[in-house]
Amino acid sequence: MSVSEYKRALLYRKAQANVCKNDYFKKIQSFTNCAIERASFINLEETDGIINSLKDKEIISKTKVKVENYQQLIYFIKERVAGLSSYLLIDEEWKFCGLYKISNKFSSDYNFDKLHSDEIRIISCDLSFQIQIDYDYNEIECEYISYT
Repeated sequence: MSVSEYKRALLYRKAQANVCKNDYFKKIQSFTNCAIERASFINLEETDGIINSLKDKEIISKTKVKVENYQQLIYFIKERVAGLSSYLLIDEEWKFCGLYKISNKFSSDYNFDKLHSDEIRIISCDLSFQIQIDYDYNEIECEYISYT
């Protein structure tokens, strides 16, 4: 992609952010149980850089994590993310609004159905791991990916 194509795509994404921002903010607030802090958003250029850096890293391991319910999922996330800052990506909205930097606060009752949500990703700020969560008709799949 040329520089001008990237800039055009970036403008489009920024315009789309206005369309999905409210839903994205609700999802973030519901997942973190905290008020939205605008300073915690990573701009789109930096977001792209982080995602591209992650794509370039070598995967050490990919592990499917068995979780029966959302509470088990939150327990697993808290265990892995303890003491670390992470980036939160929810559904497709992050592509338009940017990554959201989070600490260790997670809600115990995120409602995938009510929020029309089906994917959550948590990436450690040091890019050493990623937790991918997929939701499909009351079934939660979780994968833990480690990077070099």
